This record gives sequence, C-alpha cells and structure tokens, in this order.
Amino acid sequence: KVGFVDQQIKGPYRKWHHEHTFKAVNGGTLMGDIVEYEVPGGIIGDRLLGAFIRRDLERIFNYRAKKTEELFSR
Repeated sequence: KVGFVDQQIKGPYRKWHHEHTFKAVNGGTLMGDIVEYEVPGGIIGDRLLGAFIRRDLERIFNYRAKKTEELFSR
C-alpha cells in the first residue's frame, strides 16, 4: 500500500488530515481515503457545520469516483 497526505497548515479548519491510499488488487488499483478534520468552535461548530461539511465531502468524493471511473475504465 502506498499513498500521500494532504495536511492543512493554515486555513478554515482547526484540523485537516487527508490520507490518500493506493493498493494493487487483481490487476488494478484500489483507491482509498481517510479524512480527519475538526471545525472551529468545538462541539457547537461541529453541530452547526458538521452535517454541511460531511455532505460536501460526500459530494466531492462521489464526483471524484465518477470521474476516476470514466477516465480509467476505457
């Protein structure tokens, strides 16, 4: 398994750690992601922003999965 990490040094999140993983499987590659983040404002910030951020991340990763499939399934 190989990969790389995007880590926010300065930005809107209190913490942002995004690990991209790649693993060879049956003549192909399995891509994975581990995302850890904290929003400003602690519990209150998470309650106010958490659902929006999770929904946005889901949309982003679904789009990436769709585009990856389109590009590499030829």
